[in-house]
Order: sequence, then C-alpha cells, then structure tokens
Amino acid sequence: MITATAGCLNPGSLDNYALIASEQDLSSIGRPYLWPDPTAIDATTRVDFTAETKQQYTSELFDTRSVTVQQWPLVGRDRWGKDTRPRPTFLRQDGIFYQVQINEARQLERDRWHFAVTRSEETPPDDATVERRPFDRSTQDKRVLEAALDAVYAGNDGFLGDPQFENLQAVEYHQHLDAEASEFVPSPPFDYIEYEDEYFRPVTEQRTVTVPEWTYTIDEISNNREAFQEYARTAVLELDLSSLDLSEAARGVIDDAISEEPRRYEEGAPPSDGLAEVLDALGIAGDLQPIDSYDDRVDFRGVVAEYQGTVYRFSLIVTP
Repeated sequence: MITATAGCLNPGSLDNYALIASEQDLSSIGRPYLWPDPTAIDATTRVDFTAETKQQYTSELFDTRSVTVQQWPLVGRDRWGKDTRPRPTFLRQDGIFYQVQINEARQLERDRWHFAVTRSEETPPDDATVERRPFDRSTQDKRVLEAALDAVYAGNDGFLGDPQFENLQAVEYHQHLDAEASEFVPSPPFDYIEYEDEYFRPVTEQRTVTVPEWTYTIDEISNNREAFQEYARTAVLELDLSSLDLSEAARGVIDDAISEEPRRYEEGAPPSDGLAEVLDALGIAGDLQPIDSYDDRVDFRGVVAEYQGTVYRFSLIVTP
C-alpha cells in the first residue's frame, strides 16, 4: 500500500515511478491474448519443450477440458511487482473459441540436474579434452550445450530469475529431458568447450528447485467471431478511466502518460496525490509496497483501460 504526498518532487530521483502507456487495439483480438497455435508459447526453461509435447498437452486439454502441466505457462502472465498475474487467454479449435483458466497453481520441490558453462581465461593444457563444433553429441545433449552457451551471452537476463550457480545461468534437466541418458551427467566427458574463440569450463550439479505446476481448464465461448470479439474485449478491458470522478491532478498524470512525447509520466518518491489516485484506479496501489522495500526494479504491467475513447495498456515501473 502506498502513502501519497502533496509535497514537491525530489529532484534527485525523478524516475522512481514511471507510468507508461501504449495504445491497445481491441478491434481484433490477437496475441498475446488469442493464441492460434499454443505450441508457440515457450516453456519457462532454457531448453524449450518440443512442439509435440505441447501438442499432447493441448489435445488433452480439449479432449478432457483439463490438463496439468509443469513449467508451461499456457495462460499468459504479466509482471506484477514481485509476483505475476494472469492475463485473459483464449484458444481456437475447430472454429470454436475457448477461454483458458488457471484452476489450480502449485509450487513443487524437485531434485534436478543442471548444466552450465563458465568462461575460462586460461588456455587449456595440452592433455585437456576440448569440445569443439560441430558437437558430436546426442540431439538432447546438443540442445543442452547450445542452450548453456546461449545463456552465457544472454547474461543474467532474468528469464529464469536468479542464476542457480552464483553468476551462472544454468540449463535445467526438466521432466522432458532425460538426465540419465545425458553424457553430461554426473560429469561431462570433456574439460573445456571452445566456442566463438573463447574457452569455457563445464559445470554439472544437482540442485533442489521450485517448479511451478498449473492445472488449466477451458470454457467454450462461441463459434461466432463477432461474439468472441465482444466477449474477449470485455474480458481484456478492465475499466474506463473517463467514467471515474478523478481529480484534475490525476487526469494530468494520465494525460502525460498517454502523450506522444514522452508517453510516460515520471516522479520521485513518495508518490504525489495525483499519481496515487491513478494507481488506485488502475488496481496497482493495493500491491505497491514502499519504495525502500524493493532492492531492484519492479514492474506492474498490463492494465488495460479506456480513457477518452481510446484503449491503453498501462504499466508502472518502480526503480528504487
């Protein structure tokens, strides 16, 4: 919960809070809400699930109206402070539109092997075994090795949260990768990897990790495109800001956020009365903590609201 102030802004921290907005066209619902091909949705793992695996999940969902999966976010999620929140998600099968819902969400603990690589500043000794392209490994192990190398160049991009091994981005052997069949487990048959004129040392380790598991259900909407459009627009559009009795200060905040330049509104902590009023209207204020409780930047993304006849997607960026 935020505490507002009517006082002046702190000139040394004008970007503690940034409210940004982009126009959202809801005249034709598409991605990221409607997924014609759900196999295009990535798993939350460095090595993605195969299209065949995702198709099996999707077929079970349509056949039984329910499916339980691990690490595959079929229902899209937006960053929401230190957490995420689901966004309306729709599928189409045989001309019929459906909405996918999360019926149950769980966090499971699993012991899983991980593989990572770390840069080496030293040249491998003459008796070292060096892995070089083309990698003569199984299809699975080549995918794992390529993903581990890609993770090095991606850096700590937050794709999987904090690195498992200090500053390393590790590849997890998830339920659709066979650790027992991997030559890298429990230790790889090489000492170094040569890649892009650099050398890397392999790291293999077993860790206990938290694995998200979701049970999805579907509800049939319609086989009529216009009826689906109307239903989906209502589900995606959360509120009409123009219908609220907002103060002049709050409307000024929104006007700045939707303006062509710079299409954002910024101010320092603590938030002004005008910003606090807007965040309350957008449903963000109740989950926003005092800024000194955040160690790193957090985002509240994806609030879809109408204002003066135009639909916008609002997001708040908090930078301590």
